[in-house]
Amino acid sequence: MVVALLLAGGMSLLLGGGHYLVTHAVKLATALNVPPLVIGLTIVAFGTSAPELVISLDAVLTGHDDIVIGNIIGSNIANLLLVLAVSALIFPIRVERPVIGREGASLVMASLLFGLLAGNGRVSFIDGVLLLVCLGAYSAFAFLVPSHGTAGPASGRPPGEPLRITGYGGPLPDLVMIALALCALALGSHLFVDGAVRLSLFLGISEAVIGLTVVAVGTAAPEIITAAVAAWHRHSDVAIGNIIGSSIFNLLGITGITAMASPITVAPRFLGMDFGLMLAASVGVIALGLVFGRLGRTAGAVMGLAYAGYVIQLG
Repeated sequence: MVVALLLAGGMSLLLGGGHYLVTHAVKLATALNVPPLVIGLTIVAFGTSAPELVISLDAVLTGHDDIVIGNIIGSNIANLLLVLAVSALIFPIRVERPVIGREGASLVMASLLFGLLAGNGRVSFIDGVLLLVCLGAYSAFAFLVPSHGTAGPASGRPPGEPLRITGYGGPLPDLVMIALALCALALGSHLFVDGAVRLSLFLGISEAVIGLTVVAVGTAAPEIITAAVAAWHRHSDVAIGNIIGSSIFNLLGITGITAMASPITVAPRFLGMDFGLMLAASVGVIALGLVFGRLGRTAGAVMGLAYAGYVIQLG
């Protein structure tokens, strides 16, 4: 009964928070004359990654390093396969080739840097500082040098057609609503993960598998809901920006902050198939975007099946 209440309450908060986050993030982007893709890559992406950060800090400080690494790698696998699959199945995601090329390349480089630092079995304080410096550089670059093509077809609107907002009262109300939506997402994710972990522990699943699946999917729930809502409202730029930006933040921000709090021990099992699948998914998404200029329902179904196969083999 308690588990059911935690899962239901968490999902309700996630649904409501995702709706208001997308709505007011798009309004804010328009008010500040910032492409929605940039907002998706930064504010929305970093905000929806808050649950991963909170859980990773708690795990590393209590000696559960497997949950930390499992959460980071598992969340990115979920972002790139499950979240994109859900979004593409709801409504095909159109992407501008220059956008997916640049931002996708940033994701691949972040993945390779993570793998390089974790390859010796430990992510140290100095490694954490390096990762955060890279994240700061990426964020500044995203704001100061937006990708070409961040408006128009990628957003699901005809080129040159702005978002139409009537009765706009300035950015402050949107900033307040974004903050409240992020709080709802964080609380909802906490409740959802708490219920899911209780259920998984009852079933006797290992800590590493919990991190890669239950915790990863639970903490990725804000991304799933936010991207799904964005896809439903035809804001493809927010959806793809949220997924890529969140994945980069997981690798650079969450790993960096967590390692600065306490060095992270990386078990060898994570550097094999788990890391390989995460990297392959990153490259695959870029390739699909560059070749076809969109992620349609067929691609979404394939990615969803790939994620299901991955979870099944973990069990």
